[in-house]
Amino acid sequence: LDEIRHGLLLGAIPGEALLGLVDQLAIARETVSDPQLLEVLDEIDLRAQVELAKLEMEQAAQRGDG
Repeated sequence: LDEIRHGLLLGAIPGEALLGLVDQLAIARETVSDPQLLEVLDEIDLRAQVELAKLEMEQAAQRGDG
């Protein structure tokens, strides 16, 4: 989480950190039964997926793929 927090402050979160976060969220969902907490986890996961998509688009643009 420190790496993600630092990335947020710099405006760039490493893809590996985002992938790790997505994995941890999937694990957490298996053990959480509180609907409100699940909603928060879903929102965090959505944001992480959006950031991953943005990174992929940036990488594709740098390669000239799109």
